[in-house]
Amino acid sequence: MGSALSLSQARRIALSAQGLIGPRPTAPITTRAVGRTFDRLQLVQIDSVNVLVRSHYLPFFSRLGNYDRDLLDRLASRSPRRMVEYWAHEASFIKPEHFEALRLWQSRTWIGAGSLETAVREDLAARILGVLATSRPLTSAQLTERLGHIEERRNDNWGWNWNAVKRVVSELFAQGVVSSAGRTPSFERRYALTEAVLPVDYRGRGIAAGVRPGLGPGAALGVGLPEDREEAALELTRAALSAHGIGTVRCFADYFRLPIKATERALAELVRLGEAEEVDVLGWEGKQYKDPAARVPRVAAGRALVSPFDSLVFERRRLERLFGFHYRIEIYTPAHRRRYGYYVLPFLLGETLVARVDVKADRAGGALLVHAIHAEPDAPAHTAEELATELRLLADWLTLDDVRVAESGSLAAAVARRLNGGHGGALSGRRDGGLSGGRVGEP
Repeated sequence: MGSALSLSQARRIALSAQGLIGPRPTAPITTRAVGRTFDRLQLVQIDSVNVLVRSHYLPFFSRLGNYDRDLLDRLASRSPRRMVEYWAHEASFIKPEHFEALRLWQSRTWIGAGSLETAVREDLAARILGVLATSRPLTSAQLTERLGHIEERRNDNWGWNWNAVKRVVSELFAQGVVSSAGRTPSFERRYALTEAVLPVDYRGRGIAAGVRPGLGPGAALGVGLPEDREEAALELTRAALSAHGIGTVRCFADYFRLPIKATERALAELVRLGEAEEVDVLGWEGKQYKDPAARVPRVAAGRALVSPFDSLVFERRRLERLFGFHYRIEIYTPAHRRRYGYYVLPFLLGETLVARVDVKADRAGGALLVHAIHAEPDAPAHTAEELATELRLLADWLTLDDVRVAESGSLAAAVARRLNGGHGGALSGRRDGGLSGGRVGEP
């Protein structure tokens, strides 16, 4: 039996590991600060949803405040890249040193062109690689234009024609043979050979040789043997332990989407090496592990709106056990069945998630639209004041002049009053000191 910790102590360890334990920096945010935040998180999920802002930008706002998004873009686009895109928790920016380890554990069989005939599939893969070897990075649409539109007739319930070029290049991406050199404004990947994207120091021998299409990850030069996969699982579990600070096997497995059994073996090895320790968190059933380097902060003093795709909220069972916060993303829930809203951000205050805020950026109208604000049962009295400040900061970061709060949810009126300088009504505060009113419509 390891040392005993309270849930409060465990929460503070988790928040510290995630960079959410204290106030944001007051100094101007530099590329180095953004890089340090990414190093702490180990990965940042990418998603096409752009209701507020692209999801990978939000975790840095939560931790750093008003920073220049170009700083983050540079880490992913300038050589040597500090971040590369690959499959991890989902599509994510990862550290280049984790690329090969993640490649060895990919098993996303739904990606790619498995239903194509092998000869067609391999011929098309060779043609794609030939084009990318002599061209600038290209989207799948641009590759299709170069190679010709090839449709795959699927005899399943969907009954769609699928573009085979897109399917094969997606498979090559999952294999790690091609990578993303960036995204277009419409969020399409711009594909390039991995050797042109990944920094030289992190190119594995399997990548350098290339993976023959159709054989799957690790097929070249013996890469992907069991011992290599176990070492990769150890590397990724070590990173997940550092990013979480404390958690269960399921927490650490979920971070990079590793199998439970492989994560269990990796944790046992880390315990043996003294790089993980078993602990007993009171009120959290099961077996928990802690990063020995993680200290228990005396107090949590942070304040942040948290992205639905933030690594703090990846594992929903962890979130509920540790913070008592049941959470789901309701984007794909029919409007009449949504409980809290379309794009709902949890609001962290201290060590507690105290509210849920449904927000949207109205870029054309220059306003941050707050559709609803729901307080949690244990939200402290100063929640509305703190949230009003946070919403104003979010609007400033997004260069939106106005914050408009609808009269929906238990906390909406109180937040609106504070944005309105203490006056009643669902009004909103402007950056120029003026006021504007109005109800907020649907997303």
